[in-house]
Amino acid sequence: MTGPLFTADDQGAVLDSVAALLAHRLPGDWERLLLEVRVMGGHVESTTSLLDLHGRESDWELPEEALPLLLHLREGMADPVHGAWFALRLRLTHPGEYSAEQDWDSEPAWTHRPPERHHVEELALHPRAESEIPGWLRERAGLPEPAPVHAAPLFDGVDGQGTPTFERRPAVHPQERDDVLAYLESAPVVLPAPGDGSDALDPARSAPVPMGFHSDGTWVWAAGSAYYLREHGVPVLPQLVQHIRDNGYRVPEVDEAARERAAAVASGRTPGAPVPPHRPRGISDADQRALEHLRARLDHYGVAPGEYSIVEPKPDALVIEPAPGERGWQVQFWDASRGPQGRPVVHRHAVDAARALLGQLLWDDGQDSARAARLRDAQGPATGPVRTVAGIQPMPDEPPLSLFRDHEPVLLPAGTEVDRHGAENGNLVYAARTPNINRSLPKEFYERPYHSYRVQRPIPALRGVAVPWFEQVGGGSGFFLARSVRDFLHDGSLVEVFGPTSAPPQS
Repeated sequence: MTGPLFTADDQGAVLDSVAALLAHRLPGDWERLLLEVRVMGGHVESTTSLLDLHGRESDWELPEEALPLLLHLREGMADPVHGAWFALRLRLTHPGEYSAEQDWDSEPAWTHRPPERHHVEELALHPRAESEIPGWLRERAGLPEPAPVHAAPLFDGVDGQGTPTFERRPAVHPQERDDVLAYLESAPVVLPAPGDGSDALDPARSAPVPMGFHSDGTWVWAAGSAYYLREHGVPVLPQLVQHIRDNGYRVPEVDEAARERAAAVASGRTPGAPVPPHRPRGISDADQRALEHLRARLDHYGVAPGEYSIVEPKPDALVIEPAPGERGWQVQFWDASRGPQGRPVVHRHAVDAARALLGQLLWDDGQDSARAARLRDAQGPATGPVRTVAGIQPMPDEPPLSLFRDHEPVLLPAGTEVDRHGAENGNLVYAARTPNINRSLPKEFYERPYHSYRVQRPIPALRGVAVPWFEQVGGGSGFFLARSVRDFLHDGSLVEVFGPTSAPPQS
């Protein structure tokens, strides 16, 4: 059976017969009849309400021939996807006009609620697609809850010009990009769509954007997700990317029931399960100490900042960073034109990865002379001139350089006052008293302890202007110091101050 046995004409003929039967049996002074039939497996009940010409309402006994006709109608309307209706409501008005509606989803207002066995019987007599079984029927029949299906939005919203936005998502790491793309495109299509769409980010492009939806049984996503990642670098929802990692980048088998559930979510017939919260990975105190020690050892041996990077990607440099996923650290070379290549060893702790990076850099003796000269320069007289420093990078757990524009090495002169939200182990400060809306920091940063400092001796820094981000307008001047705030406090270059502060120089 692929659909209802009865056509619309067949259904109309049965209802015509029922209406005629009722009109013939009703008393002569009738004005309106309301009839409701409720069915669950072998449990059948009906109620009637009769209104006469004098405005009196009363119950009325349904002719015994009417109910079999209505049950025959129910059988003829049943189909293997939606099952059979649970309730039929018929309104008959004098002399014989009628309207009828069926309810296929809601639990009827039973006079006597049927026991569980009738709910089980209903699903045996009139099976439904998994996605079409209402929650109340599933509960009454003792069925387990179906596996949840999460819907991954293609974009996060639109801006004032109607252009899709996605700024809050972390980028897909280059080393797993191809695997994520393959997963997105190879998962079964659960809701096909005819034709192709246009590019929402570049309408002038002629490239077709695939439509429809894919699913792996747990998540469902638009077919255009892979297109926008490949062509525009639009990050995939991070919760879906983590799920893909957890599956080892291999799409599991998706049975027919799971495909039906996913299609129902994709089409909007069934609400998707809540998207789990995204919890950006933090850096533990132990890992933070290991990274600070690594930086100190690299400085001790005169390794130039351009040779390496800690956490932040850097072209043509050896980078120590959190491995994609929820845990582990890795070290790999980021090629300027191709990015990282292959699958580096994942170390359990940052200290192990730090040792690996230090060993790799020091093993190569080609930089020994340059490093020795750098150390000699650093050991010059403390009273000598302070110069700007190239290659300054954000320290671990600081915002990336991509959140700032117009990068420029500067010297913060003595007397400059700056501030920051956070502990002394970071190196990002702002012009003192910069409004939060101009800092473009994540909300949780503003919950950290607030400190103000005054520069006592010139400090090398990298200045940048905060870009609009996290629903903030940006525009504030941020400074990444050459070393941590703690280091400059220890050597006296900074002192903590309280009370009013002044703005830093603009040149």
